[in-house]
Amino acid sequence: VARWIKQNGGIVRVNTNGHGNLIHKRNILPELKDIVDKISISLDAHDEETYNKICKPIFKDAFKGVIEFIKESKKYINEVIVTVVDYPGVDVNKSEKIAKDLGVRFRLRELDVVG
Repeated sequence: VARWIKQNGGIVRVNTNGHGNLIHKRNILPELKDIVDKISISLDAHDEETYNKICKPIFKDAFKGVIEFIKESKKYINEVIVTVVDYPGVDVNKSEKIAKDLGVRFRLRELDVVG
């Protein structure tokens, strides 16, 4: 579907929790090169402890995996956006600093509002 959209002049954006490489146990991002224009990755917290409380991931070290996914995304996708939900216990400023340090855009989301 994404290839067809690209071939017909469309823009492809993927929203993800950043677990793709953890799920597939390999780097899936090279497969998205030249197909995906933008990727929005839900960081959802400023540290591993908060991330685990909010997201309840099934993968050990999921927060670190998301950080690595963000770093790798920059190599293959033109526009990488990191999002964090405005949620009690999440330090938005620290989250924004993580995005800045990784060299990607930051966007604050409201809980249950996607887009």
